[in-house]
Amino acid sequence: MFRGPRRTLPRVRFRFRHRSGFLAVNKLLTLAAVLVIGQGCASTPSRYAAAVKEVDARQVANCTLISTVTGRSLIGGSSVAATNAIVDVKEQASGLGATHVVMQNVDEGSMYSPATATAKAYKCN
Repeated sequence: MFRGPRRTLPRVRFRFRHRSGFLAVNKLLTLAAVLVIGQGCASTPSRYAAAVKEVDARQVANCTLISTVTGRSLIGGSSVAATNAIVDVKEQASGLGATHVVMQNVDEGSMYSPATATAKAYKCN
């Protein structure tokens, strides 16, 4: 029984290059996915940071200024990133023994720069 010449499909070969091609695209897509997923995750403050109250300057008139603290969020460009930076400020303030913070500046940052928050930390009796 003669079946004729055997036909095969042509082979497709992918070339993985370091600087361009599929490998670079895969890395870029993975990084983009991590950034998108990370944008929606607000950090949870510790119980010590949760005890630090965010107030205005009038409410800390009789308190002792401890220090100026700056907090950061690794990913910027959203209100979640700004919230994470504020949580970082409260974490640092609680580590210094502060009971209250007065926020001075909150910057959401951008896709290329982290969100930052600056506050004065006070200890009130």
